[in-house]
Amino acid sequence: MKFGVFDIETAPRSREEVLACAPVFKAPANYKDPEKIAAAIKEQEDEFVARAALCASTGRVVAIGIRTDGVTTILGDEDGERPMLKLFWRWVEDNVRQGRAIIGFNIARFDVPFLIRRSWAVGVRPPSGIVGAYGKLNSAFIDLMQEWQCGDRSATISLARVCALFGLPGKNGNGKDFAALWAENRPAAEEYLLNDIMITTRVAERMLGVVDAEKPTLTLDGDY
Repeated sequence: MKFGVFDIETAPRSREEVLACAPVFKAPANYKDPEKIAAAIKEQEDEFVARAALCASTGRVVAIGIRTDGVTTILGDEDGERPMLKLFWRWVEDNVRQGRAIIGFNIARFDVPFLIRRSWAVGVRPPSGIVGAYGKLNSAFIDLMQEWQCGDRSATISLARVCALFGLPGKNGNGKDFAALWAENRPAAEEYLLNDIMITTRVAERMLGVVDAEKPTLTLDGDY
């Protein structure tokens, strides 16, 4: 079966927006010095902001890599998050109409929920039925992480480790650095994302039988 591959990269929203979603931070009860109290609270705020890109309420999508028929494209946030998300869901629908599965790594736990939640946040309607009962992804999507687990949810593994196991080239950077790289060195950021798409494609090809799933189905009712 032919298939499409995707991967997303995220970044924190503005510090003000992130902290608006933060819990109330407090210094330890034994702190009495106002400067120490302020420093302790500031440290907690900084830690919260540092993790902001991993949550749809405090992060945003800055880039999506998509690959179909040997052609990889990067959707960026130059025109804003909303147009990028609309283009992505249109790509999903186009692939489903042509009988292609949509493949990614750890997408059930991170990418797909993040994309759906950010779509809701910016007023984009994703296709219906992507996530079913008990968080199960629609058959239009194949999560290579879940396939690796073979039903054992505790058997997590990184994409880099899978590549090493299969003797494939691995990642060429760290995703936690992507937001800064995207802002400061766009070509390097794009190269990182392109590599992630390529190694995900290679892993899918090596996991024999995974992409031979039944023809994907999805309610195609978006407004893109």
